[in-house]
Amino acid sequence: MLLTRYRPYYKSILSLAMPVVLAQAGQLTTQFADTAMVGNYGGENPVPLAAVSLGSSLFLLIYLAALGLALAITPMVGEHYARGERREVGHLLANGIVYTITIGIVATIVALALRPFIGELNSLMSGPEGDISAVAEMALPYYDMMIWSIMPLMIFLAIKQFLEGIGNTKVAMWITLGGNALNIFLNWVFIFGELGAEAMGAEGAGLATLISRIGQMAAIIVFFFMSHRLRIYRSFFERGAVKLRRLKELFAIGFPISFQMVLESAAFILTSILALSFGAVASGAMQVAFSIANIAWMITVAIGSASTILVSHVYGASQRDRLRPTIMATYHLGLMWAVLMAILFVVLRTPIAAIFTDNAEIVALTSELMMLIAIYQFSDAIQGLSISMLRGLQDVKIIMPIVTCSYLVLNIPIGILLAYTFGMGCHGFVIGLIVGLSSAAILTALRLRRQTRLFEHGTLSHK
Repeated sequence: MLLTRYRPYYKSILSLAMPVVLAQAGQLTTQFADTAMVGNYGGENPVPLAAVSLGSSLFLLIYLAALGLALAITPMVGEHYARGERREVGHLLANGIVYTITIGIVATIVALALRPFIGELNSLMSGPEGDISAVAEMALPYYDMMIWSIMPLMIFLAIKQFLEGIGNTKVAMWITLGGNALNIFLNWVFIFGELGAEAMGAEGAGLATLISRIGQMAAIIVFFFMSHRLRIYRSFFERGAVKLRRLKELFAIGFPISFQMVLESAAFILTSILALSFGAVASGAMQVAFSIANIAWMITVAIGSASTILVSHVYGASQRDRLRPTIMATYHLGLMWAVLMAILFVVLRTPIAAIFTDNAEIVALTSELMMLIAIYQFSDAIQGLSISMLRGLQDVKIIMPIVTCSYLVLNIPIGILLAYTFGMGCHGFVIGLIVGLSSAAILTALRLRRQTRLFEHGTLSHK
C-alpha cells in the first residue's frame, strides 16, 4: 500500500512543514488583508488597489532576490547539523548574520535607486485606458515604507533560516503569526484611520508592514539570546568565525537560488506591471488573481521548505536509502494540494474574487483569470518542489539555465505576444505563465531524478 510505505516520510515532512504551513497561512492572511482592505478602502475606485499592486510588484523583485540569497543558510546548516558538527554550524550562523546584513544594505540601496522608476511609469505605461499617474503617485509612499522594512526582515531571515537548518520551524511560525496579527490590526488602524489615526490608504498598509517586520526581528533576536538550547551555537561566536571563504560558499549556493526566484517572479511581476497598460481594472484584477493563487503557492513553499531540510539531512548523513522515498512523499503531498486548489479556484472563483473589491469589472476579469491559473497549479507545484529538493542536495547551479530557458525564452515572450499581438490582454500573460512553469517542471524533475540516481550509487560527491 502506498500510504503504508510512505507514511513515515509523510509524517517527517508534515512535522516540519506544518509550522511553516501555519506561518505561510498567516502570511497569506496578511496578503489577503492588505489587498482586501485597500480594495474596500477604494470601493468602486480601482486606483488604490492598482497602487498597491504596482508598489508591491516592484518591491517583490528586490525582496525575492535577497530572500533567495538568504535561503543558502538552511541547506548548509542542515548538512553540518546532520554530521554533528556543532562548531561549524555556529560559525555558519555567525557568517549568515554578516551575510544577510550585507544583502540587506545592498537591497536597500537598489530599492532606493529604482524608486524613480515608479514616477516614470506614467509616460512609460499609459495605455488604452489613459493616464495612470494617480496610480504611480499613490504607489510611491507605499513603496517607501517597504524599502525601510528590508533590513529588519533580513536580520529576521538570518536566524529563521538557521533555525530551519537545525530542524526548528516552530519558533519562526509563532513569531511570524504574531507579526501577521499585528500587521492586520495596524492595517485597520492606518488604512481606515481608526483609533484617532489619520486615514492613509495604501501608505497605511506599507506602514503596518514596516512596524510588524521590526517587531518580528526583535522577537527572534530575543528568543535566540534567551534560548538555552542555542547556547552552544552562541558559544561559537568567536573571533575569526566570520571568514570570506564561508561567505563565498553561502553566496555560491544562494546566487543560483536567488536567480531562479527573481526570474520566475519577474514573469509574474512583469505581468502585473504590464497589466497597467490595459488600465487600472486589469491591474487590479491581476493583483487579486495572483493574491488568490498565492494560497496554493505558499503552502507548496512550506512543503518544499520541509523537503529542503530533510534532503539536506539525508545528504549530510549519506543515507542513500532515504532520498528517493523522501522525494516521492514530497511530490505526493504537493500534488494533492495542487489538485485541491485547482478545484477550488474553478468552483469558487467569483465568490473569492468578490472578497477583495466591490468593483464588478475587477471581479469579472479575476474570475476569468482564475480558470487559467487553476491549470498551472500542477506544473507550479512540481517545479517548486523539485527546486526545493535540489537545494537540499546543494545542486543549484543547473537551476539557472533551466529558468532562463523557461521564463526568458518561453514564458515572457509568449505572454507578451499573446497579450498584445493576438489581443488576448491579461489572459495572454497567464497562458505565457502556463508554458513557462510547465517547462520548468519537466526540466527540474528530470535533473532531480538524475541526481537521485547518482546519490544512490555513491557518485554524488559532497560540495
